[in-house]
Amino acid sequence: MEEHWKDRDYAKHYNSLYATSAEEFAECAERLRVAPGDRVIDFGCGNGDFLAAALGTAASAVGVDISDSQLESAARRFKGDPRVQLVRSSFLDFSPGPRTFTRGFSRKALHHLTDEEKIRFFKKAGGFFEPKALFLLEDGVMDFERSELDANWDRLMKDFETYYGAKWEQKKNDVIFCYRQEYPAGIKAWTAALAAGGFSVINRERRSSFYGSLLAGKN
Repeated sequence: MEEHWKDRDYAKHYNSLYATSAEEFAECAERLRVAPGDRVIDFGCGNGDFLAAALGTAASAVGVDISDSQLESAARRFKGDPRVQLVRSSFLDFSPGPRTFTRGFSRKALHHLTDEEKIRFFKKAGGFFEPKALFLLEDGVMDFERSELDANWDRLMKDFETYYGAKWEQKKNDVIFCYRQEYPAGIKAWTAALAAGGFSVINRERRSSFYGSLLAGKN
């Protein structure tokens, strides 16, 4: 999937079809409880929508992404803002140096990692966060585990159609590719990955049988 994000046309396609309102990202920042003085990191920052929302309150923000075109868009947006640093890196290779963070965020990005890679990622990333830090994951959080995907596929297809409504036909191929070829995970697998980094799930917001968010706290 990393190769897809190096393709500028793919990034353009994604942004045009899956654009998210500033209000929704503001709600994410609120759910993450971003407060004055917080140091925020966004894994899969894209063009910086969440960073902009978080910086309404936070002291600083780091955005990590693999897409040159997304990072270029974010760089234009935050040009001259010393509070923001943008880093081109894969999630598994990223290192912040001596910095630590109090808030972490990732939306529709970490499902590109296999379940084993999710554990490796959080085991490493856990060291980037201070005790009592919060991490908000919004992604493919399924009611069942990936091993049960085939058994639940017919139900899942109905849920996709209901969730996406009038836009389902436009998004159908992308969504099926994501759930068949990438690695959205069940609640147990996500919880185990977060635990590898010293995070405990505080709250789950279920949007459907296949999507939602997990708020986790650093032990």
